[in-house]
Amino acid sequence: MSPVLDASVFIAAHSPVERHYALARRAYSMHPDTLPYLVPDLFLVEVMAAFSRRGEPEAFLETVDALVRGPRFHAVAMDGDLLERAMFVARRARLRAYDAVYVALALARDVPLLTLDNEVIERSKASFDEFRLYAPG
Repeated sequence: MSPVLDASVFIAAHSPVERHYALARRAYSMHPDTLPYLVPDLFLVEVMAAFSRRGEPEAFLETVDALVRGPRFHAVAMDGDLLERAMFVARRARLRAYDAVYVALALARDVPLLTLDNEVIERSKASFDEFRLYAPG
């Protein structure tokens, strides 16, 4: 089973300046390397934008680009069904747009979400009985 990976976990796990670096690194590393994480295709843009806005060096950006396009991630297209589900999730759980997409993908695929965002966790648990967090072990 491949969980959905929240971009914020990936970003924090690859950026030692992040407040939750150690926690994100542990959480990210718990998933077997042989199974890809599920991510919405906007994950690629979200990750690149976050690191680019920080002014990360071009060599680092190239490495990140190669990593997020590699076999560790399975990008799912934002089709009409996922968009509709994300709009429903945003409305019902009162989540931000990107957060709603990650939760919608996890719900649509019936897989857990790996996130460290307490607001996403609390609102999703309160709104969807079927919502699951990724907790390896």
